[in-house]
Amino acid sequence: AGEACWQVLRDNWPGARRLSVVCGTGNNGGDGYVVARLALAAGLQVQLLQLGDAAHIRGDAQQARQDFLAAGGQVAAFAPEMLDAPDVIVDAMLGTGLERPLAGAWLDAAQAINASACPVLAVDIPTGLLADSGHVPGEAVRVDVTVTFIGRKRGLFTGLGPDMAGAVCFDDLGVPAEIGSRVPTEATLHAGPSLEQLGGTRQRAAHKGD
Repeated sequence: AGEACWQVLRDNWPGARRLSVVCGTGNNGGDGYVVARLALAAGLQVQLLQLGDAAHIRGDAQQARQDFLAAGGQVAAFAPEMLDAPDVIVDAMLGTGLERPLAGAWLDAAQAINASACPVLAVDIPTGLLADSGHVPGEAVRVDVTVTFIGRKRGLFTGLGPDMAGAVCFDDLGVPAEIGSRVPTEATLHAGPSLEQLGGTRQRAAHKGD
């Protein structure tokens, strides 16, 4: 997943030289550490900002962190003032398990990223966006490109999802298609002509009363 994000980042911002990667303590953060290590190897200046206690990082995410440090990377605790206008910010804070509004340092980070006016790439889903509904219960990171994996999360395409997620890139990470066919489908992503041809523009969250 981290390698897929790195490739999309290079495709979208080939001239980027300064990268800020904001990582949480779960697997989403581990993918951020992979992006940071690959950026270091490519000669980019990398700032990695850690949210949450790094002692809570486990498994593959912990290995990704160790690999980044072994490659010469440095980690600093996140503080809003440390986002110093990089060429691209990578949102690797929280993944699909979020069910409540952001609070504390996580809220501070989302607000700082949104205030930075820098391009943002999200790992799997923008932090603060609910994966199943596209609802934003409080604050969410508004990103330019989201790289999502294995399955396209419904929340990226419904509710406020399209406004928050930007362009959505999908990578199945090599999972065989027959695995997906075993999962019940609740919705189908329209891939035909634009529905905008059927009427005028409207707000994403508009209802029949509008």
